[in-house]
Amino acid sequence: MSVFTKELASKLIKKTIKMITMKQLNRKYLINLACLINRKDKRAIRNWCIKSHLPIYRNSSGEFVNEDEFELAYNLPLIKELKAKYGENWVEYYETYKNGDLYKILDLNTDLIKEKKGYVPKGKLSSKLFGGSPK
Repeated sequence: MSVFTKELASKLIKKTIKMITMKQLNRKYLINLACLINRKDKRAIRNWCIKSHLPIYRNSSGEFVNEDEFELAYNLPLIKELKAKYGENWVEYYETYKNGDLYKILDLNTDLIKEKKGYVPKGKLSSKLFGGSPK
């Protein structure tokens, strides 16, 4: 019976450790953000976090932010631009930017590439001069 309880205890410990590691948030400390957002001191970094609506957490190790929330706040201008430019397909473009596969944008961009039309004259005289046929 003692063997059964040891096995059960070890299984419970493994499950608990697995749950803790899955729920653990990746932290980025404010000092480490300085080079990423081009700020020099903690006060400037805090102001950037506040303007970007990024919550700052504190513990005994220092002040930190959630890594995923930081990535979202940092990439938000790019995401807004991609949404405006590509509409519903912005996620595909964002993934290509994120993975560094910028050459794939050319494959995704085939519908959007249009040949530019040259100058189309509107008047009779200018259409005769620039090769257009008058109606």
